[in-house]
Amino acid sequence: MAARYIDIKNSLKQAILNKEYRVGDKIPSERELAAHYDVTRVTLQKAMHMLEQEGFIERIHGKGMYVTKVIEDNVYLLNNGTSDSILGFSREFKNQVKVSSKLITLNKIAAGEYIAAQLDIHPDDDVHYIRRIRLVDNIPVLIEDSYIPCAVITSIPEAVLQEASLYEYIENKTGRKIKFYNSVIEAALFDETLCALLNIETGSPMLKVSGVTKLEDGKAFNYSISFNRADMFKIKNSWVGK
Repeated sequence: MAARYIDIKNSLKQAILNKEYRVGDKIPSERELAAHYDVTRVTLQKAMHMLEQEGFIERIHGKGMYVTKVIEDNVYLLNNGTSDSILGFSREFKNQVKVSSKLITLNKIAAGEYIAAQLDIHPDDDVHYIRRIRLVDNIPVLIEDSYIPCAVITSIPEAVLQEASLYEYIENKTGRKIKFYNSVIEAALFDETLCALLNIETGSPMLKVSGVTKLEDGKAFNYSISFNRADMFKIKNSWVGK
């Protein structure tokens, strides 16, 4: 049985697809929708966040929520979530689509100068080097390289990397929330090696996202580079002035 907020999301999504709301229409407020569905505001907000994540609505500060599209597509928003911790890919999309991973590499290596500088560790310190293909509904959509200090987490089971959330595993093992993430996003083209892993044409466009993720105490625990198919992802930035 699906969670109540998923039922609400699906109900509102179907109303949009049925053209009960048009692009540009303002939808009822959270208070009105919560009363209509007889749920708490917290439950309703989870449903609205999912609709926003899928690109069907946009929240305009001080004005409300508006419909932004009325058709399905297979494009997902990167780094668009709100939570008490950084979600990571698996948790970010798990309620929308089937998320899975194919493990390509799991090795312990010396960090080296560049990775050490990103993680604020010594170049001779060991890190877990992980390369995974991430799939959405069984379609390969990105390749992710991760470098995690062995001093933070001594071992990472292969099952976690293929069947579960790595970030959730790290939070549980360390007892600390994942709170900080700084990233750089670049437009680039996939090379032959990466294209072969994703089964796409060489030279296809990508969104390359590199960044450092930190625990709540400020300890850097992951330097990652993800090579995202540009035909499958888009990035949404919001800014509210004072």
